[in-house]
Amino acid sequence: MSPAESVRLAVRTRQLERVDGVIVVALDGRSGAGKSTLADAIARELGAAVVHGDDFYRDMPDAERRALSPAQGVDRFFDWQRLGDEALEPLRGRRPARFHCFDWIKGHGLGDMIVVEPREIVVIEGVYSARPEFEHLVDLKALVTTEDAKRTQRRAHPAGDRNRQAPEAWDAHWDAAEVVYFETIRPPGAFDLIVAGDA
Repeated sequence: MSPAESVRLAVRTRQLERVDGVIVVALDGRSGAGKSTLADAIARELGAAVVHGDDFYRDMPDAERRALSPAQGVDRFFDWQRLGDEALEPLRGRRPARFHCFDWIKGHGLGDMIVVEPREIVVIEGVYSARPEFEHLVDLKALVTTEDAKRTQRRAHPAGDRNRQAPEAWDAHWDAAEVVYFETIRPPGAFDLIVAGDA
């Protein structure tokens, strides 16, 4: 069974349990695990709306970002409050989500406004997308896993601007925050589903 099929079956189970209402799926996992690719597959198969967590990268001075401890990075690298308020809350309420995304081309500031139309299924993909603060908004938490060697290769050769990676010195800083998150805040046992992202 493919990762997308596994998620589809889990979503169908949630739909049967709830009968009515929007189903929100969080695809969480380490950088380069394959979350974006899986989200695209689910969108094609289920007609789901997709929100990319990378669009909510927090705009802050580089020196301030680098001064954050790993635990602080979990809380501050992404503007999760804005993600909840501007994307997840409206979509869960069957309203369009309207938000400005981080400008990855310039490396700072906010870019164009994105509008995501509501659907019966909403997928949020990105590291920290299943954080505890979203517990009341997310119905299905899926951990996307891939072996470290493949993740490293993907990060060295990103598929597009959204996945553009910072220099190697920053990668270690970023990885340290991910370790804190996946070891102490959202360990594998805290997810509803674990799927392979190396297909």
